[in-house]
Amino acid sequence: MHKVLIVDDEPMIREGLQTLVDWNKYGFSVVGTASNGREAIEKHAALAPDLILIDIRMPGMDGLQAIEEIRKKDIICHFLILSGYAEFNYAKQAIAHQVDGYILKPIDEDELESYVERIANQLVSRTEQKHNSEQTTVLLREEMLQQLAAGKLDADAARNAEFKALLGEPAKYYQMLLIELYSREHSLTMNATLKKKLADRMSQKQLGWAFSAEPYVGLLLKDYLLQDGSREQMKQWIEECCGSKVRFVAVASEPVREPNELLASIPAVRNVLKRRFMLQGQQIHLAGRAEDAMVSVSENREELSLEALAQKLYYMIDIGNIEGAGQAIQNAADQICAYDASEQFIKSSWAQLLTIVLNKAALSNPQVSMQEDLSMITALYLAHHNQEMLVQLQQRLADLTAKIGKSDSLSVMKQMTDFIERHYSENIKLETLADLFNYNSGYLGKMFKNYTGEHFNTYLDQVRIQHAIELLQEGLKVHQVSERVGYANVDYFHSKFKKYKGVSPSSYKSISGKSQSE
Repeated sequence: MHKVLIVDDEPMIREGLQTLVDWNKYGFSVVGTASNGREAIEKHAALAPDLILIDIRMPGMDGLQAIEEIRKKDIICHFLILSGYAEFNYAKQAIAHQVDGYILKPIDEDELESYVERIANQLVSRTEQKHNSEQTTVLLREEMLQQLAAGKLDADAARNAEFKALLGEPAKYYQMLLIELYSREHSLTMNATLKKKLADRMSQKQLGWAFSAEPYVGLLLKDYLLQDGSREQMKQWIEECCGSKVRFVAVASEPVREPNELLASIPAVRNVLKRRFMLQGQQIHLAGRAEDAMVSVSENREELSLEALAQKLYYMIDIGNIEGAGQAIQNAADQICAYDASEQFIKSSWAQLLTIVLNKAALSNPQVSMQEDLSMITALYLAHHNQEMLVQLQQRLADLTAKIGKSDSLSVMKQMTDFIERHYSENIKLETLADLFNYNSGYLGKMFKNYTGEHFNTYLDQVRIQHAIELLQEGLKVHQVSERVGYANVDYFHSKFKKYKGVSPSSYKSISGKSQSE
């Protein structure tokens, strides 16, 4: 509603003017009255009326003097003069003060209403023009900020006075923040909702502008440097605007003195966001620091062996070493990221590695459900960030280690002999076990000799030969037995068997067969 102030020294006229016109019909509301020019100036300052009906002759300060004072601060307020005197000099002064009408008393109702209707139409037109102008400004600013965030704004346009004018009062510092939203409950309105809520907050606090920068939401911050405390505050605002179900990651440019200087900072911001998987979620990152912290892929990178990493991890799980399994996971993560830090490569590598581990675990542990444990492979593909994925893997594999691990109150030596019994057919070495149990290999070898009475390799050979005998008695051929007990070379198996049993495997099989038939 437009506001009306009525000024007259006669109380009955003040009261009568409030009902003489159907003010509501023309979009007006009477917000106050005054009895003289001095009071009129005070009421104008307090109420900011759009229209003032004012008498000329009043005690103290007359109407024309009051209009002259008000015009020094307000050039758009409308005035209708009420006067009992048709004097040319009054009319001339009224014109000089840009008064909309001069109405003689007694007031003609139709004449007053005609003036009120005309002024109402002017106010509506001016409001529409102002709104259209504001909308044009908003759209133009949005478009230029979008181009700036995309790194496509022309350098000359970024320095242009028009662009600076769109950003309002100059600031000491400018900083760009791009926010990426993601949610398992995908919504096309997430970005629009966040933009609107942040725009309201930025406007309220006069901190800058929120805008669409698909696939991101952008903020151009003025004199609000994203340092430790302010970053935490901004993070809280984003979380409040997003809601609990929506996740985000945000990257900010370096602060600059002039808006056009952001052109050089934006590529770093967008580059970091492209590698969002390597960032920590629910955080605001500074582009320069984030780039420095990210793993860089060496051109002279070493070959990545997922089989070897899986074998090490499985051994740790098998002996029940939860801490060792955690270290093996981190070691594998470091090697995978150093080879290729892309989200697709990291996830596919972990899927392959876990498949190897789970297959090994299922073969030797009936309690392992492949369908149940393969769910962790599905889960890793849903992870939004590398660290989030690793924490999840640590927990799931710790549970698996506790479930199938053979670690108990037995001594390390007993664990070693049990491990050899389970894995004699594999290419295990003393160094392998030293690494698993976190011992120096030389010291562990002496401990093992004292415990078993045999050197590690001798003990391993004896276990293999004993299992070879069982397989020969079952009727398997010599080359089949050699492979099953861990000897890839049949001739080497022959020499080992003869060393410990005094006869060749084939002879032993023949002798064993005769004794069984007798």
